[in-house]
Amino acid sequence: MRFTTLVWTALLVPHIILSPVHAGSEIATLIEMLHQNGTVSDAQYGRLLAELKQNQLLQQTEQQVLASKLAEASKPSDVEVQIKGGGFTLSTRDGAFTMQLGGRLQLDAAAYGGQPMLGDGTEVRRAYLTLKGMMYHDWGYRLQYDFANTGPNGKGILDAYIDYKGFDNLSLRVGHFKEPFTLHEVTSDNFVTFTERATVAAFSPGRRVGVMAYQAEADWTWAMGVFGESITFKGGKFDEGWGASTRATFSPVNVPGRLIHIGLGANYRDTGGSEAVRFKQRPESHVTDVSIVDTGMINDAKKVWKSGVELATVVGPFSAQVEYLHARVNRDGFKDLNFDGWYVETGYFLTGESRQYKKGRFGRPKPETNVGQGGIGAWQLALRYSTLDLSDGNVDGGELDAVTLGLNWYPTPTLRFTANYVDILAVDGGSNDGQAPHVFQVRSQWAF
Repeated sequence: MRFTTLVWTALLVPHIILSPVHAGSEIATLIEMLHQNGTVSDAQYGRLLAELKQNQLLQQTEQQVLASKLAEASKPSDVEVQIKGGGFTLSTRDGAFTMQLGGRLQLDAAAYGGQPMLGDGTEVRRAYLTLKGMMYHDWGYRLQYDFANTGPNGKGILDAYIDYKGFDNLSLRVGHFKEPFTLHEVTSDNFVTFTERATVAAFSPGRRVGVMAYQAEADWTWAMGVFGESITFKGGKFDEGWGASTRATFSPVNVPGRLIHIGLGANYRDTGGSEAVRFKQRPESHVTDVSIVDTGMINDAKKVWKSGVELATVVGPFSAQVEYLHARVNRDGFKDLNFDGWYVETGYFLTGESRQYKKGRFGRPKPETNVGQGGIGAWQLALRYSTLDLSDGNVDGGELDAVTLGLNWYPTPTLRFTANYVDILAVDGGSNDGQAPHVFQVRSQWAF
């Protein structure tokens, strides 16, 4: 091999191997020229072209791998993270899976006057953590735990249920949750107007294990379900009780700042092997554990029938709601017992906000301007009158009338500070006959 051939080969081969793909045409032209002038033999010419082609394929593959890695690195994440209102939400971009973490903390203090003696004090009223979301588009879930009420007499687990929402006009729920009964009960305690619900809450069925069908639209809702007992119930050797609840609502007027709400509810319970029922109520305050009216344990109680009517309205900053509830207790060998109660409450936002409403229940108030962002938050005055009668036949549980004055301050949508003054006007009958206690209580609330 001539010396010049050796030199050209020594120079070309490394350059071919290391050259970028886009320079391949120039190298091929140079090889062709050297072959034509005899500097590169036929054998060398073939080998150089083969190495050039191999080098181009290799670099194309490397560039494709690099491009794929860059595309993967720049691709949006399949999971979105959102923090809204203090809550933490994870969701996939296709919406098939969501998970939201929320909670609430309520701290109460109360001072009592009058008779009977009720001890002043403080308490952590509620300390919830809530996990909820969706799975595979159609399956919902919710798990709620109260850290303030645990132990032998505490609730601990509150909501624990699964929803199926795959039908067009129907949803199904199974687990432990509130029975659908009364506007007061289905509205979250975060958003009721006063620190405690009215005295008619003595008739609220609360949460139980059951299955429910429901549909919640913007202007109307319905729900009906069959329920056993609460998860804290220990039946022993007797069968546990069971019952059914239903509620329907209609809103002929439902636009921001204007609402007319109408609702009806019914509740039935078979007492099972216990054959006993009891109704009692505190003085619209939870710091004390003293019940102002109390039927005591009503034995030989076979069935309990409850019914309720609810009305509510919102006109700008003004809101009002009223509910009437009736309970009838069927007993073996004794006359049926009839108890009832009602309340009317009003609220007015001094700062111009309106009470929020969605699908048959009231929701989170939203200040026009937040404290810390140049505003003063939302301020609301409220007034309520409530009455409860737990005396009938040979049961003397007592009857009470109460007036409650409230002030709410919402610095932000997640914070609330409340002051309530409760005046029990009179207790007629029962163990506290003639007594008239009064309560001043405050609450600090963080709900996200």
